[in-house]
Amino acid sequence: MSTFLLLFGLAVGLVVAAISDVREGRIPNWLTGSLAVFGIGVQSWAHGWDGFLFSLGGLIMGLVCLMLFYIKGGMGAGDVKLLGAIGTILGPGQVVFAFTFAAMLGGLYSLGLLFNQGGMRHAWDRVLLLLSTLKITRTLPVSGGKISAEPKLRYALVLGLGTVIAQTLFYYGVL
Repeated sequence: MSTFLLLFGLAVGLVVAAISDVREGRIPNWLTGSLAVFGIGVQSWAHGWDGFLFSLGGLIMGLVCLMLFYIKGGMGAGDVKLLGAIGTILGPGQVVFAFTFAAMLGGLYSLGLLFNQGGMRHAWDRVLLLLSTLKITRTLPVSGGKISAEPKLRYALVLGLGTVIAQTLFYYGVL
């Protein structure tokens, strides 16, 4: 019963997060906070202290998976908090798989956006500049800021799909 409740709550949270991210370009704190409290609460209720520690480990692992991307400016804080909230339900092991599938889908998603907006040439030029700078100076160039014309990724969609793929593969025993 607790597994159904957790997965149902997760599904609702992911749908609301995706809709909010697409419409408003952000994932609200009330949503990620509620989902995290829900995950910790249900896991603790169903499994006691072990459930609490399992959830806490998932929260920390989810946050750690995306923290570097957030620090480097490639992702919003809402995305990081959403993966942390997902981790409270899935636990530390499964949230890594959800992150891995989301990262693969995110790469495809970003390539699709680049092709759609004709930015592939610009992206390729930036990669070549990065590699030549690294070769000559042995350091990575630091970006002076974001370019506002770049397409915005709505990563809640990707996190939701990555989570669904990972959970489906777990359900069928593939992972």
